[in-house]
Amino acid sequence: MSLLLGAAPSPTTGATESGPRGVVVNPETNVIYAITSSKDTVTAIDGASGTATTIKVGSGPKAVAVNPVTNRAYVINELSGSMSVIDGATNRVIATVDVGATPSSIALNPVTNKIYVARSYGNGFITVVDGATNQPAQVKVNVEANAIAVNATTDKIYLVGYEDHSVTVLDGATGSPSTVPAGTHLWGVAVDAASGAVYLPNYGDSRMEMIRGNVSSTVMVGSFPCAVALDPGTHRAYVLNYGSDNVTVVDTVSNRVIATVAAGKRPQAIAVNPKTNRIYVANTHSKNVTVIDGATHSVVAVVPAGDGPYSVAVNEATNKIYVANRLSDKVTVIDGATNQASEI
Repeated sequence: MSLLLGAAPSPTTGATESGPRGVVVNPETNVIYAITSSKDTVTAIDGASGTATTIKVGSGPKAVAVNPVTNRAYVINELSGSMSVIDGATNRVIATVDVGATPSSIALNPVTNKIYVARSYGNGFITVVDGATNQPAQVKVNVEANAIAVNATTDKIYLVGYEDHSVTVLDGATGSPSTVPAGTHLWGVAVDAASGAVYLPNYGDSRMEMIRGNVSSTVMVGSFPCAVALDPGTHRAYVLNYGSDNVTVVDTVSNRVIATVAAGKRPQAIAVNPKTNRIYVANTHSKNVTVIDGATHSVVAVVPAGDGPYSVAVNEATNKIYVANRLSDKVTVIDGATNQASEI
């Protein structure tokens, strides 16, 4: 899916960051938000006209999430310990919320209008912000969460810490946390809202953990899996392997690997367009995007991008793909119908 409802840590290139590190799409307004940490800014791009508006936020913006229902964008600022609330109608910051030191990841529930912010050194707490009032509350979850995702259907929030041996599940209604055993070195988390299944790439041991209820299973994937994207319609999980430069395709019904598809050098981020059954992989070191046909598990195009492509988002409605290039001050726009690229 194209919405960035959660964010996880990612391998880095080691080069100096100068461009956007994250990108997300509001499918209702066709506005794209790209964050640039080195400039303390968010760029709001009109998907129809290509017009870009620069918005000043807090210090060291780390991740962004969008609520298409309220037309709000939320940016966590790592260095200033804050969250900037952007009104999508005016492209202005309408509130700055204190969320505690070193916020690291963000996710939201568009149904309940709650925003969840995890912190790298949160002493076992996360910050929950009421989207209607922008009032924050500290909730004890007993985990130093590096990644977070929300199932809006069940109102469950999933938090993982890199050094933990479990997934913390927060009940959004009651605020009560519970844990489910899982592997170590969990690098990210993705949730299938329909089935309730949770998918976790294990960066340290080349496998993906799958949890349904309180039952977990694993499947071996490639080297250093760093992200996973889901297509619930085809029952596929696409696991991005940073170390082996490929994508492992998992049938989520049988929990079996059905294909391995080559990507570019040091793939960093992955997104799926379920309407076209295309998968897009941002390859940081080879400066391009691999386009995979989900029906045949074959590479149908390799599209040039900017320097250090680091994040990718899809607008299903327009069939446009947006790539944030961390080492060049550009967003690459790919036309999903032609695989032709332009830059903003």
